Amino acid sequence: MAHLDLANLRTCLLDDTQLAAVALHRTFAGHLPVSSGQLVVCDPLVQAEAPALADYTAPLGRHPVEIIVHSGRPALAVAWFKPREALTANALHWQMARWTTQDLTGLDEDSFIGYPVDAGIGCFMDTDTQQALLALIEQADGDEESEWSDALIDHDGLDEGAEYRPWGEDSPHGLVVFTSGWGDGVYPSYWALDTSGIPVALVTDFLCIQGGDGRDEREIADQAYRDNLPAAEAEALARLVAAVERDDTEALQDLLKDAPQRANQIEPGCGGTALYEAIRLDRPQALRVLLQGGELPAMPERLHMSKVTGYLDYARFLKKPRSAELMAVLEAPVIAEPTPAAPPRRSFWDRLLGRN
Repeated sequence: MAHLDLANLRTCLLDDTQLAAVALHRTFAGHLPVSSGQLVVCDPLVQAEAPALADYTAPLGRHPVEIIVHSGRPALAVAWFKPREALTANALHWQMARWTTQDLTGLDEDSFIGYPVDAGIGCFMDTDTQQALLALIEQADGDEESEWSDALIDHDGLDEGAEYRPWGEDSPHGLVVFTSGWGDGVYPSYWALDTSGIPVALVTDFLCIQGGDGRDEREIADQAYRDNLPAAEAEALARLVAAVERDDTEALQDLLKDAPQRANQIEPGCGGTALYEAIRLDRPQALRVLLQGGELPAMPERLHMSKVTGYLDYARFLKKPRSAELMAVLEAPVIAEPTPAAPPRRSFWDRLLGRN
């Protein structure tokens, strides 16, 4: 089966709150006029003559085009032929878009076909618009002052999608253009089909995200940590960090009495541990209580930075030097409790005769 990141495609159906939870957002790019039903996906600056997609046609009319944006760039572009709000993800079937000369049956799960991008731009257009565009290109060929491509490249809002209508607002022709994710490459498109096999959307995936999630591994891990942290423990950690800020040693002792490990647990609100905050805020008394006479624990990997993998590294890394008192607490050697001496071993004759 050809490449299909179903979770990616289904992000098009998420509401704004659900998109924000995975570091994505939606923008409206414009309306796509469809007069023939035959659709073209291509880089209009390089391959405006690309053939129309095979297998399905779009209903005639003007259809909304939306962009799913990740980190300021289009991750997916979708042309809707039915209202998004009326569709449910589980009722849709997805099929990779192809051209008549291409066969999907020989593709494995890591392979796909798509349109090549060499100028960093993709588009949706009807074949009637394509013919008008090709005529415009031919007319402008060699005329640098009216070169159509300059107008397209300089078009505002390409990172969030835009209508391009060089024939005027009253013309029936128009294409919707957008930057192609992170740049040049080859990008697949997919038909979304309803239970009757009728197209309800056409989506181009610019392969910026995987699994329908725009967050990086660190952000996903942070969210999982927050989700799995019991509410009572999250509250205790927040109180612990607040006590560090106040330098309230009595409150610290109370919060650590039955759970000393809290000193080195990440508090979701500040993103650091109580130890980390004690160093950042230069609270030597609080730090002393947090350590409870023991050695510095290993800093959680989540807090590591370049050249900073431990709490002492962090204290030395800060631009403003920490106080001598705090550095003394951090650098103090831990003196182990003396090991009790073993009782002297009795001699052979003492043991034989039972003497003490």
